Amino acid sequence: MGITIEKKKRENGRFALYLSFCFEHKRWRESLHIMLEPPVDAATRRMNREKMKMAMAIRNKRELDFLANRNNVKSSQRSAGVNWLDIFQEFIEQYQGKDIKMVKASSNYLRLFVEGRPLYSWQLNRPFCSQFYEFLKRRLSGHTPAGYFNKFKQCLDYGVERHLLPANPARNVRVVTQNEFTKAILNADEIARLAATLCPDHEVKRAFLFACNTGLRWCDVTSLHVDAVDLPNRMLHIVQRKVEQHSSKAVLHLALNDSALTLLHAFSPTPDGHVFALPSYSYSRRMLMAWVDRAGIGKHITFHCARHSFVTNLLLGGANIKTASELAGHSTIRHTEKYVHIVDELKRKAVDSLPPLPVEFDRQAVLRQERTASGNYFSDTDSWSSADN
Repeated sequence: MGITIEKKKRENGRFALYLSFCFEHKRWRESLHIMLEPPVDAATRRMNREKMKMAMAIRNKRELDFLANRNNVKSSQRSAGVNWLDIFQEFIEQYQGKDIKMVKASSNYLRLFVEGRPLYSWQLNRPFCSQFYEFLKRRLSGHTPAGYFNKFKQCLDYGVERHLLPANPARNVRVVTQNEFTKAILNADEIARLAATLCPDHEVKRAFLFACNTGLRWCDVTSLHVDAVDLPNRMLHIVQRKVEQHSSKAVLHLALNDSALTLLHAFSPTPDGHVFALPSYSYSRRMLMAWVDRAGIGKHITFHCARHSFVTNLLLGGANIKTASELAGHSTIRHTEKYVHIVDELKRKAVDSLPPLPVEFDRQAVLRQERTASGNYFSDTDSWSSADN
């Protein structure tokens, strides 16, 4: 390992200072944001010497941080030399949420962003966080960049709790959730076509159709217990597992329609009381893809598309946005607003799908016909009036 100071010539005879790192056969540079001025007089030369001393002090501190991290030295400066990629792995190991795959994906993209180099606490500042978010937006689409970046922010909060960071540097990075919709939507006719099509796995079919009529996520369907089903009152009472830790509307009271009740009546509870005896997610996804293909639906359908289809079809059926938001269990209407854009687009496509009229209108010809008809009318009237007199 080695850390050296490098100079890079700029305009007007100035030099920018960098730290050059060589660590585990990898090399990279870090700008010190220190500029040496042309040594035109004694005062400038003296100022340049002070800047070089400052750069050397920073270099020495960086080297101590690296050595402390490499040799696992416990000291007051230990947090500065911690490799944050290792902290992210600790965060993953203690994470209890059901969206653990998203946390792991966020960690993988962070490793990709730093190109496998160590990431230390002193590098974690707001510009770094902003650049990482821009990196996610270039690589991913829809709501995924915001989702991954929020998991990165949660990891930084974990570091603050462990006193590895004084504050979360990503707290004030503005994350814009795009209205772009990346999931396919099934309309009512397509859902009916799926219901009439044989699926390789009956439980996958029943669970997916149930989600299309209730809007439940995969994690809620797989964990759905008979105690949550109130058949006499046609109600479902569940705690949404994805948002139970941070949403005031995690408890969902959902009315069951006739289709959902029919799907529930067609089951025998598992020995542990679960409503659906589903295989693994990856196997269920393969069965779902085969089923959709057999039904002749040319869309990329995942299990979560059932939830999006539920909300979209509610709005298409005339439900107001507040009702749709409550039935979906959204914490705020803001999450439901993106579906309004989809509904408007679907309505526009429906209007545009009407067949064109077989007549082409010539505006000038129509105007000439109107003037001719108007002239004939007055001419006939004049003749009629003259004859009468």
